[in-house]
Amino acid sequence: MADNPNNDEQVPEREGVVRAHGTDEGEGQAASELGSGARAAGDASVPDSDAGLDVPCDWDDEGYEWDDEVEDGMPFLEHLEEFRWTVGRSIVAFLIGVIIVGCLMPHVGAFLQLPLIQAYGSAEMVGEKLITYKPMGVFSVFIQIALLGGLVLSMPFVLYFLACFIAPGLTERERKVVRPACAAAFLLFLAGVAVAFYAILPLTLAFSVRFNQVMGFQVLLAASEYYSMVVWFSLATGAIFQFPLIIVILIFIQVLTTEKLKAIRRAVFVGAMVFAALLTPGGDFLSLPLTTGILYALYELAILVGCRIEKKRRDTERAQLDEA
Repeated sequence: MADNPNNDEQVPEREGVVRAHGTDEGEGQAASELGSGARAAGDASVPDSDAGLDVPCDWDDEGYEWDDEVEDGMPFLEHLEEFRWTVGRSIVAFLIGVIIVGCLMPHVGAFLQLPLIQAYGSAEMVGEKLITYKPMGVFSVFIQIALLGGLVLSMPFVLYFLACFIAPGLTERERKVVRPACAAAFLLFLAGVAVAFYAILPLTLAFSVRFNQVMGFQVLLAASEYYSMVVWFSLATGAIFQFPLIIVILIFIQVLTTEKLKAIRRAVFVGAMVFAALLTPGGDFLSLPLTTGILYALYELAILVGCRIEKKRRDTERAQLDEA
């Protein structure tokens, strides 16, 4: 039994070494030839053995190659350093935005009064309606507008820094999808802010003013509450306008289908109505249906774009089958 060359010899395990055994005569001969070639090249790690061949490698016990650094990639510490710089640039952009808004505060405050001016029809009347309950309340209004305005101004730069951070980890196909998606997200956000600022807020405030006049009441608005309502409602509406983009992306990656979206239209309409009731500042019967209609229109727009994506995908698959 000891003279049988086909029996495996007991050899100690060594880290980073793979044992290649010859299961038949051909494999054993190939292993011997490879071992002889390695010894001729001066590789001392390959012993002369008829039973097998010791080949140094970087594979673990489960067959996966490992290393301290990712091949053709960036080490973890460099990733961490790049993330730190991304966060630092974002904070600097935010602070610069806060400083700019603070320096232009009189103009920013006058601009944010546009929905109220449209509701009253006169800028002089608006100046009489905005009040503060505390002598130092104007400072809280100043800080709130500066912070929120700085957030809005720095948002495009923050998104750009984040895109630069994640771009090296994306494939070329993913980059082709991300570029138009980022552009669409920015345009939809601007569209949402514009709709809220120039349409929903003026109509809501105008209805509130007229209704209070009919009831014989005089409306006095706290400056902090008014500016907070205008800024947050505009930002929230801009964020809601990302809703169709998310649906389109899910259709593109085949997580959702337009048939499934069409089947839940009623449930989506009810959900849009509930969400609009939570979102609208007054909750009156003018802004509520208006916001609900906008949300549901965005849903239908996503279905329309999704149908075009699915049609294009079917045409591509059909063309590939015809070529095959």
